[in-house]
Amino acid sequence: MKQKKNSSYCVACVAAMATNTTVAEFREFLNKKKGPYNDFDFYKYLVSKHYAVGVGFTKNGIDLKDKTAKCIINLSDYPAYVIVESQTKEKKLHAIYWDGKKVHDPNPAVKDGCELESYEIVNWFPITTTLVD
Repeated sequence: MKQKKNSSYCVACVAAMATNTTVAEFREFLNKKKGPYNDFDFYKYLVSKHYAVGVGFTKNGIDLKDKTAKCIINLSDYPAYVIVESQTKEKKLHAIYWDGKKVHDPNPAVKDGCELESYEIVNWFPITTTLVD
């Protein structure tokens, strides 16, 4: 799924890909027809579709003394909402979707399936669902 050229719909596209819905459905849910959209818009929509974004930490990964939590996940285990530095607009961030196997980039100038290593990743948010098949 690609966003329209020069649009600010990358977050909407990633939300639609993650939930197997449409950008129009995302925009209607938010009652916000124009982007740019933000992380909160993404989270709100995914929760409405019974998805969660984030990472759970186990007891062994939490250090209360240092007030840190450490987590190691296999990137192939979960799809993810990924924030990267834009490859086409300087000093801008961009959202891409990782399906657990390959990158889906809403930027119409970028081919899907690019290697993760070709991106400068800023944030990585695994996506889980409460839906049962």
